[in-house]
Amino acid sequence: MNRALKILLFFVVVIFGAIILTTTFLFNWKIIPPGYTGIKVNRLVDKGITHEDTVTGFVFYNPVQTQLVVYPTFIQRVVWTHDLNEGNPINEELTFNTKDSVPVNLDVAVSYALSAQRVPEFYVKFRADQIQTFTHGFLRDTARNVVVAVGSEYTFDDVNGPKKEEFLDRIAKQLDARVNVYGVGIQQFGLIGSLRPPLSLLEAVSAKTKAIQDSIRTENEVRSAEAEAKKRVAIAEGEAAANRALVASIDPKLLDWERLKLQKDAINKWNGVMPSVMANSGSGMLFNIPTQSAANDASSGQVHH
Repeated sequence: MNRALKILLFFVVVIFGAIILTTTFLFNWKIIPPGYTGIKVNRLVDKGITHEDTVTGFVFYNPVQTQLVVYPTFIQRVVWTHDLNEGNPINEELTFNTKDSVPVNLDVAVSYALSAQRVPEFYVKFRADQIQTFTHGFLRDTARNVVVAVGSEYTFDDVNGPKKEEFLDRIAKQLDARVNVYGVGIQQFGLIGSLRPPLSLLEAVSAKTKAIQDSIRTENEVRSAEAEAKKRVAIAEGEAAANRALVASIDPKLLDWERLKLQKDAINKWNGVMPSVMANSGSGMLFNIPTQSAANDASSGQVHH
């Protein structure tokens, strides 16, 4: 290898070494994608934080003196449940005691977003390079404290019934008020599934619900029976009233007239032959009336005699 080639190789090594040294210790760059914002942290000066106005594109900085921290500004969603297959593989359910001393477990979903303009304040407060550190640390602790405070003002029947929405809405508003001072806005706080009180209470609630349903069904049956009885009484009273009206409308003269009509019909139907048996109206006894031939024979016998 001649001298000129050695010199050229030496310069190439020096140039590559300078590039590596520059990009590693003196000069670096990073891309801030859409939906994120970055801050430059001066490692050598306390509170030396400046907001990087470039939301997207390249950001150049000195990696020796400056640290570039990037945070998402789109909505973040986290779930805290007892289900090991949802969220983190550990039990993260929240627990509180109601006003009537009922321990209740609940699974929740929380959505929040960072204000891009207040990210420097956020970093100064929490010094978290990763948003998950804040999510599963300060945010979860704050949410748990709010749930405990608000839940203690309600009975179990309230939070499990007509005041559930009010209960969740109050938690969302109070949680938002506590984290908003750090540039964090709560977008939603919701319940996953149903509240989980002790099993004994669930059985008692189920028995109470069944008793109420049975009572309602019995009451409906009683009302139906009463209605049916009233219907029958009304029908009977109507028929009785109709009969009374009919009897009251029958006049004695009308009866005599009907009797005469019956007698007239009987006379019209008579063929002129007297019946052989007649009733004695006086004694009620029956007697035979002789026919015309028998009467003639009796007369002849008397003459011959």
